[in-house]
Amino acid sequence: MNFINCQLFKMPSYNQEINVDLNSNENGALKTDAKDGKIDESRYVSTEQVANSTPMGLNADQRLAFALRDFLTPPSIALSDGEPSPSALGQTLPFIDEQIDGEEATQSEEEPPQCRDTDDVLNNAACRLRRWRAASRKLRRPRIINNLSTKDEKEGNVSNCNGGHTDLADRLRSLAAAGSMSASAGELLSLAPPPPAATAPPSPGCLLSPSLADQSSAEYFGSSPECCAGSAGLDSSSTGTPAPPPGPRYKLATEGSLRVCCFQHTRTVVDKILAAKFLRRWETHVLCLEEQHIISKTPSGLLENPLSYSCMQEVYCISRWDPARKYCLRIVMPHGSLLLQANDAYTRDQWYHSIMWRKNMIRYRNFLTKTVRKEVVIKELKNMVDFVMTTPLQDESVTRAPMQILTDLLSEKRESDDWEEWAENATSAAAPLLAERCATGELCALLARLCRRRPRAAPLPALAPPVRRVLTRNVDFARAPNARRLVRDYISALSAHNSGRSLVRRFVEVTHGSRASCPYPRAAPNLAAVALAALDDHYRNAASPHVCDDAEDEVLCFADILAHMCEYEDWLVVVGAILQPVPLCAGALSCPRVSARLGGLLKALAHDPRCAAHACVAPARAARLCPPSWLRAAAPSEPMLALPHEDLCLIWGDMLGSLLNCCCKRKSFLQSMSKQLPDLVLVALTAHPAAIEALCLFLEWEITNGEQTQLEIIAALQGSELGQKYYKDLCERQQNLQRLQAEGGPRRLALPVRATDADVAALLDAGALGNLECLSLAFTSVTSACAHHLIKLPSLRYLNLWATKFGDSGVQLIAEHLPKLQVLNLCETPVSDKGIEALSGLSNLRRLNLNSTKLSAEAFEILRQRLPHLQEYDIRYTEAW
Repeated sequence: MNFINCQLFKMPSYNQEINVDLNSNENGALKTDAKDGKIDESRYVSTEQVANSTPMGLNADQRLAFALRDFLTPPSIALSDGEPSPSALGQTLPFIDEQIDGEEATQSEEEPPQCRDTDDVLNNAACRLRRWRAASRKLRRPRIINNLSTKDEKEGNVSNCNGGHTDLADRLRSLAAAGSMSASAGELLSLAPPPPAATAPPSPGCLLSPSLADQSSAEYFGSSPECCAGSAGLDSSSTGTPAPPPGPRYKLATEGSLRVCCFQHTRTVVDKILAAKFLRRWETHVLCLEEQHIISKTPSGLLENPLSYSCMQEVYCISRWDPARKYCLRIVMPHGSLLLQANDAYTRDQWYHSIMWRKNMIRYRNFLTKTVRKEVVIKELKNMVDFVMTTPLQDESVTRAPMQILTDLLSEKRESDDWEEWAENATSAAAPLLAERCATGELCALLARLCRRRPRAAPLPALAPPVRRVLTRNVDFARAPNARRLVRDYISALSAHNSGRSLVRRFVEVTHGSRASCPYPRAAPNLAAVALAALDDHYRNAASPHVCDDAEDEVLCFADILAHMCEYEDWLVVVGAILQPVPLCAGALSCPRVSARLGGLLKALAHDPRCAAHACVAPARAARLCPPSWLRAAAPSEPMLALPHEDLCLIWGDMLGSLLNCCCKRKSFLQSMSKQLPDLVLVALTAHPAAIEALCLFLEWEITNGEQTQLEIIAALQGSELGQKYYKDLCERQQNLQRLQAEGGPRRLALPVRATDADVAALLDAGALGNLECLSLAFTSVTSACAHHLIKLPSLRYLNLWATKFGDSGVQLIAEHLPKLQVLNLCETPVSDKGIEALSGLSNLRRLNLNSTKLSAEAFEILRQRLPHLQEYDIRYTEAW
């Protein structure tokens, strides 16, 4: 041979990409360019300028083998510039369908390479390529080598040929992508043999075989500082939570119209002729995907019988027909294949993933329920979780079926002795699945049982997501008692650890979130309801004289949760509303350790400036008889909270002071507090300013008429220096009030436009106004603050507040202290239904102007019923008009 002694040229390296189009060489000969004699369809791409080293005088198959010499060489051999080419090595070239043993492929350094004639080597390779091509053509499969990326040396641009897209290459590349491994072209050609005749690869990028790496469940646990610290140090390149591949998402297909074609696998010449394209018959069916099989709504023709998922050997998309707009799906059966054609690629892929999901769910259910070995079940359970987490289907039923399988696994072995260990392993394996969907009632009961039996060994990272999902999405615990039990037992398991208190605090912090306000409106009510229910269950049947024991340590964490929730401003209002009226039993209130935590909660409510927060300690309209409110439960005279007397007086005085400084400085509120006059006296003796101020208002507004009661109040005021100061100021105000209410002064009075609250106060201090019956403050700048001065005019019958800033609090005050008022003008004032409803106590009111106010129709109807003597009213430009 004249090419044996030719100079060896530099061969392409193993990382270079070589693409050969075998589809264009059906007759065994390659197309060549007649002008320059270069191979047109067979080229390789290199980053360096490599000369054409193909020897002359070779036939088509030998040229193809020479172009693939690097692919046919084992990847363990590295070439250099001074080494001979693979064609000069005496190494046996492997067949395409056999695997090379690493020990046989690696030559010893002591043994020199056995030289073989280059012509024999090329003939051997060409023979194997012809055998491979013939087998592929016989099995009616596309070629298994991709086209080569051709590089135009003159223009410098790279163009890809898509004519030879192969099935085996797609399968191997998909496996390599799913397993996060890199596979070179030489490794692809040295892998397992091609599948049987009736098999084909799945669609590219949609491999559904669960082959993900082990995930870490530490990131699912957000309620433990230790676990968070452990997960924070993980490498960012770790696998973490399984995720579906990038691309479109699909809904689980249940029904659709597709074209169907069926053909038998060709084994004889007659079968091959009958299965030809021009003899195939297509039918249109409306298919329904059921649990066990696929049926047609019109069972006739090709789909007269249901198509069972268990009989499907393989399902794949025929992507090579997409350029012709034939979006087909092939289902391989034992004796034939079924083609399903959709209108577009999205529908085709949707049906493909839906069929694969139902097929795999049947396989997982049968395997997990019949396997006895626990380690095998756990491994297969992980595979099922990976499959569910990586499927591009997004539907509730996609996770509902695996959750039911998990529930069945945990429930069927619950009577065994090692159920706790088995449930712990199964729950840890299904952690990603539990984080994606709410657990059912039966599964919640099983997980709660695991927390009760093994509180210190329970898989807390796996249970944290379902617990938080229950707290953030549950609406009514009465309909989901098992869900509430799961949250309760999970919190108890947290507190059972050595750092239980810090774990519970961290749990509340994670449930609230890092924002200023919690994004979940149901989280706070649900968490407070679980804590209160746990405390009530433990102390409901407690003995009357309370005795502390070690069993209380299990429920003190729920009192800690209520205290931790009050650290957030948005949750403080929610907790206060739930605690009004007092929802705890007497046994819980008599526990000193629980009362200490509730005392901190009451302090937080009392010191909050928002009316919605501190108003929660006041008696509610639908209050219980025992105890009606926190003012009654924390009363120093008959306390229900087991706190020291000094702490009770301080807390009770703070609650009373917050109410008086806000919206409860009214006669009606003090009248309701007259039953707790002994508590006011006890707190006033401790020099608390709120109680002293309340006693002064009792005397000033004449709430108590008994002489003995007034003497007791005066004695309590004189019992401290601060009380004496308040009583001295009260006496001075009473003297001024007597001078103000003395007979004399004008009957009608109107203030100028620029008058303010200070002008009104100065007017009343000027002299006697006992005869004043008509006062006009129209178009002035007075506010509700001047109501404290107007109530000193008990003979006032006409009051004009047109176009002022007089609000609801001022209207409520004058409605209680000016019973002789007959005419009231509130036109163009910011009063609302809250203040207008208080006017129902003015029985002598005859004329009322509510023009351009925030009056509603419902409030006006109530006002008309309670004021039957109202003769004239103006409600224009209101909702009631």
